Amino acid sequence: MITELTAEKVAHFLPLSGHLPHIQGRIINVTHQIPYNIRRSAKPCHLRKDNGLETSVESTQIAEQMPIHAATATTASASATTAPASAASAPAAPAAPAPAPAAPAPAPAPAPDPAQGAPVSGLARHHPKGKTLRVKFSADDWTVVERRGHAALYAGVHSLGKSWEAIHIGWTGPIQVKISKKTIPPEEIAHEDKAQLQKLLWETGHIVPIFLDNKSHGHYEGYCKQILWPIFHYVVWSNSTNGQSEKSNWEDYVAVNRQFADTIIETYRPGDIIYIHDYHLLLVPEMIRASIPDAPVGLFFHATFPSSEILRCLTTRNEILQGMLGANLVGFQTYSYARHFISSCTRVLGCESTQVGINSNGQVVSVGAFPIGIDVDRVYKFYQQPGVNPKMNAIRDTYAGKKIIVGRDKLDSTKGVLQKLYAFEKFLTDYPEWRNKVVLIQVATPTFGDHSKLETKVSEVVSHINGLYGSLEFTPVHYYHQDIDRDEYYALLSAADVGLITCVRDGMNTTSFEYIICQEKTHNPLILSEFAGTAGSLSAAILINPWDYAEVAKALNDALLMSPEEKDSRHMKLYKHVTNHTASYWAHSFVRALVSCTEKQIHQSHSTPTLNMDSLESAYRVSQKRLMFFDYDGTLTPIVSLPSDAKPSDKMLASLQKLCLDPYNIVWIISGRDQATLDEWLGSKVKNIGLSAEHGCYLKPPGASSWSSMINNVDISWKQDVIKIFDYYTERTQGSFVEHKKSSITWHYRNADTTYGAFQAKECQNHLENTIVSKLPVEILVGKKNLEVRPLFINKGEIVKRILSQNPDANLVICAGDDKTDEDMFRTLSTAYNKSTNGQPQSPTSEIASTLYPYIYTDINNWPCVRLLNATGTIGCHALYGSSGILYQVLSQVELNEFVDSYSGSDEFYTIVLPYHLLTNDNIHALDSTRSVGGVVTLLRGSLLVPEGSFASLDTSCPNCQYGLYAKDPDQYIWNPQAQGILEENLPFPVFGINPIDGDSINAYNAIMKAIAYNIQRRYTNYPLQSMDIQLFMWSAINSETCLRRVGGASVYSSPSHTISAEDGKKIIVLTAPLDSRSLFHDLTDGINNPLSGLIAMLTVADALSRSPLSFESLKKNIVYTAFTAEAWGFAGSQRFVQDITTPFQCTNATRAFPCPYTNAPCTNPCIRSMNFQRIQFNNIDTIIEFSSVSGINSNYTGYWAHVDAIDQTKPLVDMLQQMNLTLPGPNANPTIQSAYGNSTLKKLPPSSAMSFLSKRRDINAVVLSDYQTELGK
Repeated sequence: MITELTAEKVAHFLPLSGHLPHIQGRIINVTHQIPYNIRRSAKPCHLRKDNGLETSVESTQIAEQMPIHAATATTASASATTAPASAASAPAAPAAPAPAPAAPAPAPAPAPDPAQGAPVSGLARHHPKGKTLRVKFSADDWTVVERRGHAALYAGVHSLGKSWEAIHIGWTGPIQVKISKKTIPPEEIAHEDKAQLQKLLWETGHIVPIFLDNKSHGHYEGYCKQILWPIFHYVVWSNSTNGQSEKSNWEDYVAVNRQFADTIIETYRPGDIIYIHDYHLLLVPEMIRASIPDAPVGLFFHATFPSSEILRCLTTRNEILQGMLGANLVGFQTYSYARHFISSCTRVLGCESTQVGINSNGQVVSVGAFPIGIDVDRVYKFYQQPGVNPKMNAIRDTYAGKKIIVGRDKLDSTKGVLQKLYAFEKFLTDYPEWRNKVVLIQVATPTFGDHSKLETKVSEVVSHINGLYGSLEFTPVHYYHQDIDRDEYYALLSAADVGLITCVRDGMNTTSFEYIICQEKTHNPLILSEFAGTAGSLSAAILINPWDYAEVAKALNDALLMSPEEKDSRHMKLYKHVTNHTASYWAHSFVRALVSCTEKQIHQSHSTPTLNMDSLESAYRVSQKRLMFFDYDGTLTPIVSLPSDAKPSDKMLASLQKLCLDPYNIVWIISGRDQATLDEWLGSKVKNIGLSAEHGCYLKPPGASSWSSMINNVDISWKQDVIKIFDYYTERTQGSFVEHKKSSITWHYRNADTTYGAFQAKECQNHLENTIVSKLPVEILVGKKNLEVRPLFINKGEIVKRILSQNPDANLVICAGDDKTDEDMFRTLSTAYNKSTNGQPQSPTSEIASTLYPYIYTDINNWPCVRLLNATGTIGCHALYGSSGILYQVLSQVELNEFVDSYSGSDEFYTIVLPYHLLTNDNIHALDSTRSVGGVVTLLRGSLLVPEGSFASLDTSCPNCQYGLYAKDPDQYIWNPQAQGILEENLPFPVFGINPIDGDSINAYNAIMKAIAYNIQRRYTNYPLQSMDIQLFMWSAINSETCLRRVGGASVYSSPSHTISAEDGKKIIVLTAPLDSRSLFHDLTDGINNPLSGLIAMLTVADALSRSPLSFESLKKNIVYTAFTAEAWGFAGSQRFVQDITTPFQCTNATRAFPCPYTNAPCTNPCIRSMNFQRIQFNNIDTIIEFSSVSGINSNYTGYWAHVDAIDQTKPLVDMLQQMNLTLPGPNANPTIQSAYGNSTLKKLPPSSAMSFLSKRRDINAVVLSDYQTELGK
């Protein structure tokens, strides 16, 4: 009987995506410092209200857009070596005028602000009274004012409170006295005053403050700024010290991290999620994990993360990395930073890793890239302030007739200010036509640390350039070393003809985002360093290497000469990215990923739950006979570089002896060590202990004086061949060595380079499998940094089984191990337990995985393509852009047109839900024109479905005219005459189809309709409104044309015929199905519950064959399953597959846009998981049966048709299929497969991947099974 594979069954393999995750508790945001500066009055000056909280008259929430009085502005002089006349001569700001005396006459007009029109006023942080937008609160003696800086971080953290309950933990920062600015030590603040401040902060923003003592200086100014920040930015110390200050600062760093961890632990409640930020708190995750093992902890690293070779210079590298690995998810700004972190954990700590995670202490710590954005609304408010335009006009007037290049950076060595100046000098040298026509305005804001040498050098270079290319009338470089007024900052960005950012190392650099927003009207280009974290996101900017001055000079020339059309095109892409990927989007994406990876880690079958000590102690006390099995290396002793150094400690020996002296205990050490070592280290020192050497080859029961062999009759002549192979790889792998045992041989590569050692181990394993394992009764054991070859059927599990049989009355079994070699023990014990309880292990995936493994899912269970059968029962393609969209329903063309007219240019994004007949090219383009649509959901059945006759196909009209076997035929047949071709286009946003026919898809449909009803009731205007997260709803594709090319257009190949080879002479039957977007759209929206449904049909056949009692080797023909991806109809994928098995395979290992997803892949470009496909002899293929997808969502399924290329040649195959008398379900089902070429109708093959095989050999018997005879369904 064939088991039907439905969406519900396959969904067990797949990730949940789409809506915002449900969080039972709160989000605990943890930053080094809270987003407020705290001031205390010298004397009490505020009257308390009844609730004890007073908000000063000038304070308000930023969302209300009311002005707030700021602190008194201070005057600072510009330190530029040269400055424009208008700026240099600008008078200093006068003192604030005295208030006018009370009189009936009207008050005189306020004096004009002398800085109002100055391009750079010389007034640091000059905000006229009543004009600032910063939030300010007061209560009792305390005043808290919103901090400047880190706006993107705080905006993202704040946005989480709109979706979930959130609190914020952080240091108060230095607490100062108003006016005098004197810092108050925390220990001098009375408990009552702290309580008042805590209450104010909690009522202000659910903030839990941390009061740090004098250790805060050693933590922040010491270890963070002097040690961590430089090394994370590739600045290695050039001077040596005695290490005392570093040690003291490290102790302060640990102490502060401990204080943060303790505060989080005290605040934590079950169900909460902990979200920690940046390098100031890298030890906190591990500290939390030690106290709350099950807490979901995320760590986001905002700075750059260096390569492992740089990180090695850090003396506390191990502690830092271990602290970070306490998190469930570690996030970085870019994937390159994440890759460096993974590499560091692998090379420094020796952890096993993949492209997206690290195996640490039995758990997989997920690692990902989450580029931060900015608070676009906030930037708009600043950009549109009334003080910006006058300053912008003043800048343009000052430099009338000249092009303006603007740079604004902190003055430190990583921001590339010197490189920018050298490049500008190169620009004026190489392009003399721009002299006297272009000006560079460079603002360098002071930052922490001593940068006097850099400041002096910058000033010298500025003077040099101005002296060389300037004149009395013109100065090419205007340099300001100061903080500038916010209005002036946005005026500079708005007035710029070119934005120039040349940082040599920067975590993200949000100035580039702010520049793009300020260029909304002028669309001037941005030149951006490739070393900025934003470079990976802003591909439409002009990317440069700041060290290549000639390249930067050319980029400046190109930018200044850029055509308006190219400016508009580049700016549109940049603007769309910045406005879609905001700080809120970043924060929500990280939380979603944290929830998802935490749930996966909880449900992973291989994850070992934390041992319940209370239950163990209780079971231990009541048991009368106990069996204990302990591995040695990595369990009783730590893993060390040299195996001979792993001697047992006195404490461990004493504990073992105590266990062995208990008459109720039988203790065994099950080790891979040889007999002599176990005797010397354990047998001679611990009485009554059982020993098993070399993974079970030799036994010495408790109390015995000699060893017994389990391999007396086992042939070990193979050892010499294995030694030759191991010696070969030892000579070529520095740091590796061979360990010889009586019954086995082990090759260790722990001391080799981590990456190269793993590569050589994979090569060695393949060598052994091809030359030894396939011919002799041995197996390869892959351990921790070693390969061991041992006799087949001798392992730790067999020994445990033997000991269990000798002690059937044992009522407590304890087993401890640490690596893959111990899985045999656990597997044996699990089987024995299930038999004893008459139960079977339960797993949501066991129904499919147990039958298909290892024939199918070993090759494709981690494929993003297969995961398109997601848990929401939907199918769609992920466009390049998208965001959370408010669900909005349109039922007719009139309503759609009304939406386009009413919502064009809206600040909100919408997800449009429409009936299928409205899904047309014209409507898609109309919705895109609004720039307010983040995605479209089309309902294929349900209350919105229109009559059947109004359907039109999403496909192309004649795919075989362009691809396939008949592409050049003069009489090409049109299989799809009523096509729209939507699936062939690069759509501007994702399009999803939902067909409510099974449990998951009905649930998705009902949830969407319920949300729409809610929004309609609120008229789409009264917030809050229900929305759908477009970005995560379907994560695996890029756009509709390349729906599956995220994995490079590769294809799935698997064969249950394990002995298949070119030499066996057997013919090959190929069973195939397409995996392109067209097939998936049709199959997964309509055909998932039908017997013939492309991939599902092929998997069902594989399922049935895997249940056959016959071995595949006994069959007369070999079987190969294939599933081909890439557009369209699997053509590209099948063509590549045929090429790979007919021509010598060429592996380039060239750099890829996306990393190869396979661990230890033998070839990364093209990305190949296994080279076994080379064993397929193309000339041995004699039959291809292709399961085409169902033809359309309105098909009646009255029968199934067999299409062939050559009637006479393939007729026996079709006759055989017909003779099987397959009865297909359905009210109108035909009892057999029909010949598509019957009744004088001959259309040859429809679009299919079988054409790729026939293009090479036309004599192959090929049949394509479909539900249509002459025309694709609609």
